[in-house]
Amino acid sequence: MNKRQFAACMAFLSVIGLSGLPVGAQAGAPGSPPAASSVRANWDEMMHFTLIGRLDLAQQYGQALLNAKPEPLELLDLAEKGPYEDAYRILDQMGRTPELRDIAGRVSDLIEQGRKTLRQDPERIGLEIQRLSGTTRARQMAVERLKESGEWAIPQLINVLRDHQRSEEFFYVRWVLPQIGKPAVPALVTALDQSDDLNVRLSILEALGKIGYHAAIPYILEIIETESAVPELKAAALKALLSIQGTDTMKGGSAAAAFEDLAGGYYNHVPSLMPAANQEAANVWFWHASRGLDPNQVPAGAYDELMAMRCCEKSLRLDPHRPGAISLWLSAFFRLQAEGFAQPGYFGAHHADASTYALTAGPEYLHRVLRRALLNRNRPVALAAITTLRRNSGQQSLLYELDQDQPLVKSLTYPDREVRFNAALTIGGVLARHQFTHSENVLPILSEALRQKGKRFAVVVSADGNKQLAADLKAAGSFDEVVAAETYGVGVERAAHLASIDLLVLDYDIRQPDIRPALQLRQNEYRLAFCPTVIVVDAARLERAKPLQDEFDFVAVLPRSTPAGEIVQAAQKILAANQVSGFDPGLADIYATAAADVLRRLAHRQNPVFDLKRIEPTLIEAVNETRPQIQQMVTETLAQLDSLDAQRAIARLALDDQTDLPIRLMALGNLAVSAKQFGNLLLGDQVRSLYLLVGDLSADSQLRNMAAEAYGSLNLPSAQISQLILDQVSQ
Repeated sequence: MNKRQFAACMAFLSVIGLSGLPVGAQAGAPGSPPAASSVRANWDEMMHFTLIGRLDLAQQYGQALLNAKPEPLELLDLAEKGPYEDAYRILDQMGRTPELRDIAGRVSDLIEQGRKTLRQDPERIGLEIQRLSGTTRARQMAVERLKESGEWAIPQLINVLRDHQRSEEFFYVRWVLPQIGKPAVPALVTALDQSDDLNVRLSILEALGKIGYHAAIPYILEIIETESAVPELKAAALKALLSIQGTDTMKGGSAAAAFEDLAGGYYNHVPSLMPAANQEAANVWFWHASRGLDPNQVPAGAYDELMAMRCCEKSLRLDPHRPGAISLWLSAFFRLQAEGFAQPGYFGAHHADASTYALTAGPEYLHRVLRRALLNRNRPVALAAITTLRRNSGQQSLLYELDQDQPLVKSLTYPDREVRFNAALTIGGVLARHQFTHSENVLPILSEALRQKGKRFAVVVSADGNKQLAADLKAAGSFDEVVAAETYGVGVERAAHLASIDLLVLDYDIRQPDIRPALQLRQNEYRLAFCPTVIVVDAARLERAKPLQDEFDFVAVLPRSTPAGEIVQAAQKILAANQVSGFDPGLADIYATAAADVLRRLAHRQNPVFDLKRIEPTLIEAVNETRPQIQQMVTETLAQLDSLDAQRAIARLALDDQTDLPIRLMALGNLAVSAKQFGNLLLGDQVRSLYLLVGDLSADSQLRNMAAEAYGSLNLPSAQISQLILDQVSQ
């Protein structure tokens, strides 16, 4: 009988009460509280009842196991040496069961903690290194344990090579180093780069050549390029390089360029360079002359940026004139901050933030950062680059070209509205004097920003025009308006008047086009590419639809029966996962106010590039704004336009007796400005109303005075002024 048959037999015997394993719950009726108390007993019962399908009891014993607060190492021992040889398979089965998913996850996390503790234990690593010199069986076991420890074993192995009193162990250390494989490389190249011990460096080069991992190439090239390197070391470096690259790929490429390429690999998340998906932390390695290799643990999510920055620093030490390395370093630093990671301790006290370096670097490097962010669709870095450009760039530098590409101008068509708004505000704010490519996009984007009020809008597209879901979303209070349509094209057309689209719900069964072509169209719609999109599907086809989440960005797949509130929560999770802020009223006010200010300055300067008459309807609409600051700036803008509609809109605001006095006074002042520049463009009724206001003895004196200024600025025939004087006398 093999082990698997034995386990199955034991599980069966336990069902009928004959097994020697603890099954305390069998004695009671179904649903009885667990009688087992020890960690071992609760573990065995949880495994047993999962196997026989008694999920209620498995859940009880699993919870009892967690309540006992077991040591991670104890659970690891049970998982790997307990009576249930398929413990990991059983835990996986539990994880796919709704009732046991949470318990299975927490137990698995504890087991992983135990594995992590064991593989990092320095005493265990030291003992295994000593066992390398033992019997063949001991050596085999030691190799397996050291491979489990991975990079954590490297500091002690290197320290053996540094200790000439342990020279009898050198052979075994050199033998085992390459067997640890790729996980050893980051620590090995740090020691290669910083150690001055020839024996250590030669041993590492030998190991790197055998491991054959490309991430070591820049460090090896640096040795080859170093004139002062001893011939023996150069020869070993060349041999290692040949082992990794082969003779056909030896042409060209400096160490500085190789470090920049490696930095790009980290920044672009090349899978082989990233920490394991289940790791919460990763090591950035340093070298100290006294103690050797020293790991600095950082969050796994920050590892890519930090390693990209380190590789860029290496590149710039070898060649300070590498614009790609400078801009990539800035990009990584911006992204590190945008993802919410604090500067690591090894940065040192009072280390400046990314914007300080970016401002110092100047516009060229910021454009390089922006171009990379646009290519990678990284909105936080794009935003950081644009806002920094606004602080230190003029018209010439804002329209900077990189290989016939203008990153800031290109940002005007970027899918994220914050990026578009910032690009338009930056370009508009420099008051350009000459036309440029895509200058026609600036005013529509500023107009869009001006219309923002923080209201939220959704579009629901389903084959049957699911108006109930649209009504539920509206009733949930998350959206000011919800558009329902039967096809994607109709939905987008009906949403054209909306200031924004904050949620797109697509039925998996839509037609004209089908779901996948519709998602592809969505990626090309600048208002929708970054819009949270929820696909609803029948439960029977849920698994078939789920791959769409990986194929397309900003997409979640949910059962069609999902309540409206959970759909909204899914949309919020999509935004959070992509580091996108919801466009709340506060953020809307910021952009609307900034847009109004830029438009006012363009109008005052009579800017020749941006014809504000193109967005006159939006400006006139904004005259009725409830936000006083925006209302005033828009009114001042209209006063600079030679337009009948503009002057008449100002007059309507000034003559509306339901409007607050300060607003009316402001409007009258701007009506006078308009009239002085462009003469009388008012309707006859508006002229008469203005005349009557001047003569209204019951009106506020300041209001009458400002009305008189506006009326006089119209430069009307003197007969009407004579009548006003006579009216005053007769009263």
